[in-house]
Amino acid sequence: MSLECPTSACISPITIKPEMKIKTLSNQDLARIHQATLAVLNETGVRFPCEKALNIFAEAGAQVDFKSQTVKIQPDLLMESLAHAPRHFTMGSRGDRDLDVVLDGHKTYGGTAGTGTQTIDRATGRRRPSTKSDIAMMALISDYLPSISFYWPMVAAQDCPVKSIALHELEASFANTQKHVQIVSCVNQKSATYAIEMAKTIAGSSEQLKTRPPLSLIASPISPLANDQGVIDAALVFAEAGLPVGFASMPVLGSTAPASIAGTMVLGNAEILSSVCLLQLINPGTPLFYPLFSAMMNPFTGRILVSTHIQHLFYAGTVQLGHYYNLPVMSSFGGSDLQHPQNWSVGKSDAIDAFFVCAAGADMLPSFGLLEAYTLLHPDKLLFDDDIFQAVKTMSEGLCINSDTLAVEEIMAVGSGGHFLDREFTLNNLRQLWQPGITQDWSAENQDFRDPLESAARKTRWIIDNHQPRPLDANAATELKRIIRSAEGELPS
Repeated sequence: MSLECPTSACISPITIKPEMKIKTLSNQDLARIHQATLAVLNETGVRFPCEKALNIFAEAGAQVDFKSQTVKIQPDLLMESLAHAPRHFTMGSRGDRDLDVVLDGHKTYGGTAGTGTQTIDRATGRRRPSTKSDIAMMALISDYLPSISFYWPMVAAQDCPVKSIALHELEASFANTQKHVQIVSCVNQKSATYAIEMAKTIAGSSEQLKTRPPLSLIASPISPLANDQGVIDAALVFAEAGLPVGFASMPVLGSTAPASIAGTMVLGNAEILSSVCLLQLINPGTPLFYPLFSAMMNPFTGRILVSTHIQHLFYAGTVQLGHYYNLPVMSSFGGSDLQHPQNWSVGKSDAIDAFFVCAAGADMLPSFGLLEAYTLLHPDKLLFDDDIFQAVKTMSEGLCINSDTLAVEEIMAVGSGGHFLDREFTLNNLRQLWQPGITQDWSAENQDFRDPLESAARKTRWIIDNHQPRPLDANAATELKRIIRSAEGELPS
C-alpha cells in the first residue's frame, strides 16, 4: 500500500464490461412487479400529509381524499408523469468538471453512507455521539479517495442546534471536499430553502446551480405507503429549484414491509414512484434518482438486519427495477450489523453485495464507512470499503485481451524452460497487475503483510495529516456562515 503525496481530488467510477453484467429479474418478473405496483397505487394509494401536494395531485386528476390525505394514482397519470423524468443528468461538484457525477448509464459512482449518530473516536477508540468535526474529517478523507465520487455527511452534527443541523452539516461538507454533496437532514421547507441558498453560493450562479448542482436531496417516505409533511415540503422546494432528488424508500421486510422480497419491492416501488410523480407534476424534467433500500427484521429482537444472504439479490433486483422506469438508480452494499470493520463477515457481505450491485449496473452506491446498520461511524472502515470498491472495479471491468496482453512475443522470446524475471515486460506490467490495498500491505521490516486494521489506521492518519482539499473561496465561506446565522435567527427551535 503506497502513501502518495498530497494531490488534488479525483474520482474513479466503475465502468462495467458488458460481458460482466448480470440480471436477477426476467422481463416477465419486472412486468409483474410493475403491474402489482400500479394496482397498489390505483386501489390503495399513498398518504401525503401536505396540502400543497394534495392540491397538485387533485389538479392533475388523481383521486384525492383530503380527509385521510390519501392519493390514488391512475396508471396513465403515473406513466405520463414518469416520462418527463430524465434518464441522464449531472450532479456537479464545486471543483472541476472531471469531479462531476455524470449519470449517463455507463458508470457506477461510489459514495459515503449516511447518516450515523455514533462515532468511534480516533484518539480514544471509544464510542461517542457524532459531531460537526466528524463530518469535516470524513469529508476530507473522502475528498482524497478516488473511489468516493460524492459525499453524504456520514453522521449527524449533534453538537449543533437541531433547527440548523442540516446547514452545519453542509458547511462542514462543502468546506472539506470539492465533490458533490448529498443531504438527508433537510426535513422542512425553510431548511431546504436555506440549503439551496448555500448550494447557490457554492455554484456561483442560478444557472450553474441548475446545470451543475453541487447539492442533491435524499428524502425518505415512511413505510408502508406514507410520507412526512416536512420531508415532502423540502422535496418540493428542491424540485422547484431544479435540483436532484431521490426518494429513498427504506421498508423493513417483516415489519414495515411484507415478508417477501418481491412484495417489499412492490411496496418500495409504489412509495418511490408516487413521489416521483408528484415532483414531475410540479416541475416536469426535475432530475430524480431511484433509491430503494431495505433491511430485514431480526425475528429475535425486532431490530433490523442489513446484512443477510438475500440482500445482494434484493439490491441487484432494485437496480433493474429502477432502470425499468428509465431512472438512475442509487443502490447500496454493506452497512453491516456488526461494530468492527475487520470482522470477516463484514468483509464477506460487503464484497458480495458490492459486486452484485455493480454487475447489475447501479449508477450510485452510497455505502462507504458505516457499521451497525448505518448508525456507527468507524473512520477506518472507509478504507476497508475503498479496498472492496477497488477490487470490485477490477473484477467488473473484466480482462483486457489484446496483442500486448497476449504476450506472444514474450513467450517466444523466453522459450522453453526459461523465466520472465529479467524481462522489461515483467517490470512494466507486474506493478500494474498488483496494486495492493490495506489487505495486502507489505512490511519489508517484518517480511509479512501488515494487519489490515493497522494499515487502515495508518493510511487514515496520513490522509488527515497530508491531504489539503481545495479551500472554499473566502467570500463563499463567509456567505455560508452568514446564511447559517440568518437561518438560526428565523427557524423555530
